[in-house]
Amino acid sequence: MPILQLELLGDFRMRSETGALVNISAKKSQGMLAFLGVKPTQLVSRDKMASLLWSSTATEQARQSLRQTLSSLRKELAVISPDRKILVEEGDFLSLDPVLVGVDAADFEKLLASGSDEALEQAVKLYRGDFLEGFELDEERFDQWVLAERDRLHRAALRAHVQLMDLQTRQGSLDNAIATAQQSLRIDPLQEAVHRSLMKLYMDSGDLVMALQQYDICARTLKRELQIEPDAETRKLFQQIAQLRAKRGSDGAAAPADDRKSILIVEDNVLNRELTTALLKTAGYHVVVAQDGAEALMQLGREEVDLMLLDVDLPFIDGHRLLEAVKEQGIDVPAIFLSGLPGEEPELRAFQIGAKDFIRKPVKNSVLLARVSRVLKGE
Repeated sequence: MPILQLELLGDFRMRSETGALVNISAKKSQGMLAFLGVKPTQLVSRDKMASLLWSSTATEQARQSLRQTLSSLRKELAVISPDRKILVEEGDFLSLDPVLVGVDAADFEKLLASGSDEALEQAVKLYRGDFLEGFELDEERFDQWVLAERDRLHRAALRAHVQLMDLQTRQGSLDNAIATAQQSLRIDPLQEAVHRSLMKLYMDSGDLVMALQQYDICARTLKRELQIEPDAETRKLFQQIAQLRAKRGSDGAAAPADDRKSILIVEDNVLNRELTTALLKTAGYHVVVAQDGAEALMQLGREEVDLMLLDVDLPFIDGHRLLEAVKEQGIDVPAIFLSGLPGEEPELRAFQIGAKDFIRKPVKNSVLLARVSRVLKGE
């Protein structure tokens, strides 16, 4: 049984056989243990270790630094294991005793290699974070090695999560599959395919609101990090979920509005926009949508609407300026502002420029429908 456990996935940690944290003071010593620990049975020459940990130092000075570091490391490891040597020195080569040292990164790869469903689940649980997360020595060769190992293990972890998620889905363990997908996205939130899979899992479990919220998370993440929109497949799935939610809500819907009144929703938040759209369609209204002020002006140029629902904090043209522009163009359409902005100023300005109503977010469905009905009746 190992008497020393190296945790290299996530923050660098060392634990004794009791689970207590132990410390090796020198960071170069920690780096040496990490390098040897990834493959505990490997033999590494002293010259290679010196060039790795002191890559910016002359050869002889690097060797001298290695000798000093090894001397200190032996003493610290002797405190952990007085009788048996954790660090094995065979002539010019160094290694770790695999019987005495356990390494989570090595265990992770062994579990993946075994190929069993149980091992796959254990491997995913073992991956607590990227390899040596935040660990640097400011030595080019060592840091390059860390980056390469981090990328290799990161990719392996993502594949493992997808495999486990697919397995759990086939087995009908939707809650477990959802948890696995969420964990995978914590590792890499830019996996659009996993966002899409999570949307499907929420949909299959009957939680359509969470499915729509997941699309919103996906869209915002891709926009913020990559300046792109979700692809066609993801958008199509989103539309299916939104339509399904609207259909399910139709049983308890309000009575259809007279003469199919047309409402323009101007909202940049995808989730808010689609949920409001579904609510109003279910209530019998014809709905037109725009994600910003510029698009709203184009929509108003294409067709007449009976009411505008405007967010204040819009990109390009904010809600206040949009309503002013609409009035300047001679378009007579009532407007209700929906806003989560703090303070009285947004509301005061809205009424000053002619808004019919102002509703604070979050908005209850019953309240929104009542306010919409009141404004459309001219009350």
